[in-house]
Amino acid sequence: MKRTVVAAFKPHNKGLTKLFGSLEADIITLVWGRGEASARDVFEALRDQGQRLSYGAVKTVLDRLVKKQVLARTKNGDHDPYTYRALLDREEFTRSAVREIIDSLLAGFGDPAYAQFLDQLQAIDPEQLEPLTRMIDEAGAHGEQSNP
Repeated sequence: MKRTVVAAFKPHNKGLTKLFGSLEADIITLVWGRGEASARDVFEALRDQGQRLSYGAVKTVLDRLVKKQVLARTKNGDHDPYTYRALLDREEFTRSAVREIIDSLLAGFGDPAYAQFLDQLQAIDPEQLEPLTRMIDEAGAHGEQSNP
């Protein structure tokens, strides 16, 4: 069974806050940047960025991200008992999240979703279409190879 990445989608927010709360987004960004981090590492990094929050709040959000299966934790020692790491790197997470959102839109709205995608494509700069055209061509070539 495929694991879900997107718990909620807030289209009017910016960046990762479309998918996470503000503190969750800050924390996952820190963990991605470091590879792994303890709660103390995250707390101190956020404090150094000027955020005023408690160590307990950071631990609570880290635990929430573990429950959401965004982070995994490994037992360490006594002082800072856990090290946290992302289950997917930023690129894998983004790809999975976009796939889930688009799949959901297409499954839930069908033709209107396809029509809106087409409207969006017609409105963009032709230069921006070049990578999409390449991807479509590659997908077509791959499909032709699969169906001799």
